[in-house]
Amino acid sequence: MSRQHETQGASARRVRLAIPSGLRRHPRQARSVKLVETLKGAAREILEQGGRAALSVSVLSQRAGLAPSSIYKYFPTLDDLIAAIFDDHRMEYRQRLLDGIAALPPESTLYDGTVLVVETGIELLRKWSRIDPAFNVKAAHYDELVRLNLIRPDAFWRRGVTPALLARFAHEICVEDPRKARFLVYQTLMALPRALVLERPDSLADPKTPHRIARMLCALLTGGLSCRTPP
Repeated sequence: MSRQHETQGASARRVRLAIPSGLRRHPRQARSVKLVETLKGAAREILEQGGRAALSVSVLSQRAGLAPSSIYKYFPTLDDLIAAIFDDHRMEYRQRLLDGIAALPPESTLYDGTVLVVETGIELLRKWSRIDPAFNVKAAHYDELVRLNLIRPDAFWRRGVTPALLARFAHEICVEDPRKARFLVYQTLMALPRALVLERPDSLADPKTPHRIARMLCALLTGGLSCRTPP
């Protein structure tokens, strides 16, 4: 089962997108919640150990100790299961970033915070490039449409890392308009890493990439000057 999204570009041509919808139904009873978590946990282990090629209904059924019918009850297809695991990963990485920004030492700079954000984001993209390259590309295309406001975002996009980063290093930022600052951070952090997934995937493995992106974003926010003032 897939979510159908329709978007219309400048040329008035409509594009239909089929995105895996994740759970068929959201469990409410404790037993059902445990069953879904067991399925996702087993599938996650299989994916992280052997990638998408290693995941099948029979292998998952054996690993989780559940009948195939239990899988289909909550996940119509394996792609829906993978989408649910991907969303879990994203939520975990976002929380890790929020905690990481808050835990940075007092002497940390905007550059330090930006490197942390970019490195963590690229780590997630690299992980999914190994787990399921096709799904990673599909997710990048979908997220780009969200970034461009061509489709309505899901709950994940309603709260982000951008406000936390800007608040933590507000004293270094020289962009007077807060909306413009948020725009610059959001668009840079979202667009560039996904462009690497779609066009230059080899750059994801380059340890210099996060630092290059961080330097560029810091220059945009500080005018290329050292704008840090005493707290």
